[in-house]
Amino acid sequence: MPIRLRDASWSVRLSWSSLERSALEVYVGDRLVDVVVPTTLVSGALRGACSTTDGRGRVTLAWGMFDAERDDLPQVTFRRRRIRGRVGFGGETFTVGDRFWISAADGRFTEVTVTCRAGGDGSEPDVERRVVRVLRHRRIGAR
Repeated sequence: MPIRLRDASWSVRLSWSSLERSALEVYVGDRLVDVVVPTTLVSGALRGACSTTDGRGRVTLAWGMFDAERDDLPQVTFRRRRIRGRVGFGGETFTVGDRFWISAADGRFTEVTVTCRAGGDGSEPDVERRVVRVLRHRRIGAR
């Protein structure tokens, strides 16, 4: 069952593979945008970000992975370029299952920065900072 986010244009679904691995499916409208499967081959908490417009305005969503047993929920900042520099806004971030997170913000943004703390061995937490450019998706319902 998909989880609707902020408006009817975004939804995510938690699914399971035949190997009993969880996966996060991200949809814009009825179009599949990304599938995230936890792996040790790729590091980084931030998987992607996309922005779209529906009847109520522009919404930007970012998503990624984390380990709920070891890591804190990432801090997500949505940024847009301005003539006088960049302006950042914190997104509303929450977990999906025990391995994934999503964050949403109203408006058009050009990049997303994620800062996460991983404290697996009890020592000082490792800080990872990652930036991705936001992809623009066509207007919902447009062909």
